[in-house]
Amino acid sequence: PDLLGESIILVAHFLQSVTPRLVLGGEMVYHRRPGEEGAILTLAGKYTAPKWVATLNVGYGGAHASYYHRANEQVQVGVELEANTRLQDTTFAFGYQLNLPQANVVFRGLLDSNWSVGGVLEKKLPPLPVTLALGAFLNHWKNRFHCGFSVIVG
Repeated sequence: PDLLGESIILVAHFLQSVTPRLVLGGEMVYHRRPGEEGAILTLAGKYTAPKWVATLNVGYGGAHASYYHRANEQVQVGVELEANTRLQDTTFAFGYQLNLPQANVVFRGLLDSNWSVGGVLEKKLPPLPVTLALGAFLNHWKNRFHCGFSVIVG
């Protein structure tokens, strides 16, 4: 609650395991401020299999679906689709992760429908508890390029 602004936001979640693999539930968001009040209800579901997970959220504002698949110990892929009815916008994204355990390297990449392409390379530096990460992201539509590096200790 914001006592000075006379506004409040309440969020309630409920998830229930229907079977060992299927989870169903929902979320309710209520907000109120002077001159405005509203509530949004979203229904959610998640199905988990031994090598993949699928989720779906559907509500007044749109829908969100995702699928993640572990192909083997080295390769993982995922896709995501989001449709926003208020903004009348739909986005799609594809991502992957490649693990090279003998080289202590993890590579993650993504491609989405907003013309963005990106990748992050992480290299562990044993025997030190340090990981070096290099990343680059390019948005063709907006003509933007970002790159950087980080050192992760721990």
